[in-house]
Amino acid sequence: MVLGAGEFAVSYGDDQTEIWVTQMGSWANMNTAFIDRTHGIVAIVDPFDGKGWLKALADENLVPTHILLTHTHKDHTAGVKAIRNAHPDIEVWGHEESVSPSLLGRIFFRRTDFTHVWNHAPNEAVVWEAGSIHLTVIHSPGHSPGHVTFHGHGVYVAGDLLFTMRSGRVDLPGSDPAAQWRSLAMAKTVLESLPGDWRLIPGHRYDWIDGTTPDWVTIEQALKHNISLNAPDIDTFDALPFNRFDDELSA
Repeated sequence: MVLGAGEFAVSYGDDQTEIWVTQMGSWANMNTAFIDRTHGIVAIVDPFDGKGWLKALADENLVPTHILLTHTHKDHTAGVKAIRNAHPDIEVWGHEESVSPSLLGRIFFRRTDFTHVWNHAPNEAVVWEAGSIHLTVIHSPGHSPGHVTFHGHGVYVAGDLLFTMRSGRVDLPGSDPAAQWRSLAMAKTVLESLPGDWRLIPGHRYDWIDGTTPDWVTIEQALKHNISLNAPDIDTFDALPFNRFDDELSA
């Protein structure tokens, strides 16, 4: 599936939790929201276009209550300010290690004032709950400090740990190839434990094995074809060409 600009795909997980997925921005960022209408919970992951989200939710008489951040690179937090301005009481969640302390890191990381933080160790999991929404939050650093993934209700939201065919780059301030390798190993174990027909929502809509750019793939497809997940050792993984680029992008 390839979503058009401003188009939202809506599906239902267990407990009638709604899963909204959309693609936003010039870096093909994938955004996801978990919605529990009964309890009035709307949790948006990595909002890129705050005004776009506010309009889409208002059209359904919904109000955002939570922002969940996989990490604080600018392209994953670009919409936070607009949403917070419209709803000052919204909860903003992220891992406490996800803001780079270096001067160079501030080029890539947007200052984000969390209202709530996770502080669990790398490759440990905690459960985040609001209303009927239950998400497992795994601390998965490597692409950036404090990176986390979320899974539940039929989807695995990978952030920039994983794309459909590959994984996030490891040449940015705060990146750590060895940590990324460990996080990918943990992710593979987790994915193998989940139903194969669950969707893996990547942080960006990048190329798939057939040259298309789908919005998501199934977990079964990712386990079979993702190059990073199937690297046999850290040296093979570290040599993959997409780990490092000669540019200044934070994607």
